[in-house]
Amino acid sequence: MKESTLQKRLVGKMNTSTKEQEPMEFEGIPLEVVRRRVRYSRVEFKTAGLRVVVPRGIDPLQILENNKQSIVKKYHKLIKQRETARKVPMIDWTGEEFSRIITRYLDRYSRQLKVKPPAIRFRKMKRRWGSCRSDGIITLNVFLQFVPEHLIGYIIYHELAHIVVRGHNRKFKALIAKEFPYYRLFDKELNLYGLRLLS
Repeated sequence: MKESTLQKRLVGKMNTSTKEQEPMEFEGIPLEVVRRRVRYSRVEFKTAGLRVVVPRGIDPLQILENNKQSIVKKYHKLIKQRETARKVPMIDWTGEEFSRIITRYLDRYSRQLKVKPPAIRFRKMKRRWGSCRSDGIITLNVFLQFVPEHLIGYIIYHELAHIVVRGHNRKFKALIAKEFPYYRLFDKELNLYGLRLLS
C-alpha cells in the first residue's frame, strides 16, 4: 500500500523540520500540526480549520485517522454553523446605549442575586463573552456591544451568578434556569454571534 501524500509530508516534516507549526490539509480541511511538550494529543477546530497538538515524537496522522469520522462530521457541522452565523442580525449600540443596558442589568441582577461585584471591566476576548474572578471582579467582552439586549442581560446574569456558585455544576445551571428557563437557546444564539464576532 502506498503512503498517502499527507503521510509523506508529515513524515518528512517530522524528520527534517524544527518548526513548531506545519500547515497542510487533512480530508480537504486546512490543517495545522503543532508539536509541544504535552502529555496527550488533542484535536481542535480553529477559525482557519483544524489543529492537532501532539507531543514530540508522536505521529499526528495516526491521531487524525483514528478520529477521522468525527473530525469530518464536526467540520461540516461547523461550516453550516458559520453560514448561519453570517445571517444573524448585528446590533450596533452607541456607547451611551450600551452603557445604559449594562447598568440596568447589573443593577437588576445584583439586587436579585444579592451580590455586589467589586469591579466591572471590559476587554476584547476571543473565546468567551464574560468572566468572573474568584474575587468577584467581572470582565465583559467589548463585542457584547454588537449583540441583542436579551443576550447582554443573559451574560451579565451568568457572570453575577458565578459570585454565588463557582463553576458550571448542577447548582449553577439550576440558578441560571430559574431566571432563563430556555438558556440553552440563548447559548446557541451566543454561539452564532461568537462565530461571527470572535472567530
